[in-house]
Amino acid sequence: MAARQPLSWGVSPLTRFPRGFTGTLLAASLAVAAAYLTTDVRQPQAATAPSPAPTAVEGELLVRYRPGTPAYAQRFMTAMGALSETKVGELGVLRLHLRRGLSTSAAGALYRTMPGVEFAEPNYVYHAADNPNDLLYPSQRWYYTLVEAPQAWDIETGDPSVLVAILDSGVDASHPDLAGKVWRNDGEVSGDGIDNDGNGCVDDVIGCNFLAPSEADPSCGTPRPALTGQVNDDAGHGTFVAGIIAAATNNGQGVASVARGARVMPVKVLDCTGAGTAADAALGLLYAVRMGARVVNFSFGGEQDSFTFREAVRLASEQFGAVMVAASGNEGKEGVTFPAGYPQVIAVGATARNSPDERAPFSNWGPEVDMAAPGVDLVSTVPAALCGNPWACAAGEPYARASGTSFAAPQVAAAAALLVSRSPSMTPAEVLAALRSTAQPLPEGSTPGWAGAGRVRMGRALAAALFRLGAPGIARN
Repeated sequence: MAARQPLSWGVSPLTRFPRGFTGTLLAASLAVAAAYLTTDVRQPQAATAPSPAPTAVEGELLVRYRPGTPAYAQRFMTAMGALSETKVGELGVLRLHLRRGLSTSAAGALYRTMPGVEFAEPNYVYHAADNPNDLLYPSQRWYYTLVEAPQAWDIETGDPSVLVAILDSGVDASHPDLAGKVWRNDGEVSGDGIDNDGNGCVDDVIGCNFLAPSEADPSCGTPRPALTGQVNDDAGHGTFVAGIIAAATNNGQGVASVARGARVMPVKVLDCTGAGTAADAALGLLYAVRMGARVVNFSFGGEQDSFTFREAVRLASEQFGAVMVAASGNEGKEGVTFPAGYPQVIAVGATARNSPDERAPFSNWGPEVDMAAPGVDLVSTVPAALCGNPWACAAGEPYARASGTSFAAPQVAAAAALLVSRSPSMTPAEVLAALRSTAQPLPEGSTPGWAGAGRVRMGRALAAALFRLGAPGIARN
């Protein structure tokens, strides 16, 4: 960029203005002078609320003159309102630094009336995409950049009214990055041993446990009673998923999440070994949607197609309009597990780390896969009590690194939560269409269908989504 040069106010007497130029420039000069005289007046002002961030640099104007405009005319017009100018590269654009008291909007309006001006516009201010200050975000930035999470956060960060049910091993609601991010059931009284809201689950203040004591592995210690609100995470898996979806963000600690403004609903259907049954998963799903979950994450799967679970998925979709997302499976083979294999569920595969456009070796593939997300070396929240066994926590803090389609899926579930936050009337089919139509296509390699429509691009999905006013809401029975 050239150095800033002072402008000369003189015009050579030997030059001649084209016909019409003199009158126009004289009128413009008088208007500029009037604007200068009337705007440079200081009046006492009452105290006001802080102003929003500026959208343009006040006191600057970007101007380009039409080809053929005489140089003397350009100098004269520039001098009318500017103290100095700099060139913007080889674009033929001048960055004018306006006289004190002459507002950018007034100067722009005047310059646009001059016959030799091609355009005059403010010097707009752009802002960096959302860059959270969480301590571990530098370890997350590479995969959040791939899925365009920062661009999505500039549009939507999630609404507290949007609940994402996590059917998993439970959630550590006391985790410092999850405190206040877990749903609370206002219809229940904590610790009174009564099913206050009559939904079949006792003391389900933050969620419900559907794992019957007889189903729990003996190594899990004292079994928790089923159909109670005891949803503490004894495996860490559900807490890791919760952190990806809705961990507190920009709080100067821990990790950043995809849908920081949304809330999570713990629904315990897996024991400390990660095992559970189709019946418990079906009951947990129906509980979640009846209690208001708009999005459901399944980071588990099984080889068998359970008619019971299939029916629960169908009801959750048809009667409650729930968006359901599931991991494709970690066996590294063709054919996804269930519930990812059900048509109402968004099946998510995992991309690799060193070659992010390729399939992670463990990720299942097949025509049922809808899209992919990063699934290697993700960082998220874990219960502090499980640090060291089985989780290798970072510097003794309750955060760890893990891989799997289990952790690719919640990125897509959180993206769905952002879409629903932005447009509550979106149906599951519309959410899926928005995600698939904007995904980044990936090479199939030797495993066709492993990435479905491609890697999720959250920013484009949010920018491209069709938002409708007055659309009917979701009916709940």
